[in-house]
Amino acid sequence: MITIKVNQENHQFSETLALEDLVRFLNIKTNGIAIAINGSVIKKTDWSLQTLQDNDDVLIIKSTQGG
Repeated sequence: MITIKVNQENHQFSETLALEDLVRFLNIKTNGIAIAINGSVIKKTDWSLQTLQDNDDVLIIKSTQGG
């Protein structure tokens, strides 16, 4: 069992998973978001390659419109 913190909320998974799988699991639309793992921004093209580890801290930032 591994624990991944996403935007300050803990999620538990039975095995390691790719960042892309986490986004799909959380049902997050991928347009207009940026993701950092342990403070390092991950390029969208690398989401399928980036494997999450126990106790990783994931920050998902959604862009918003405004003025």
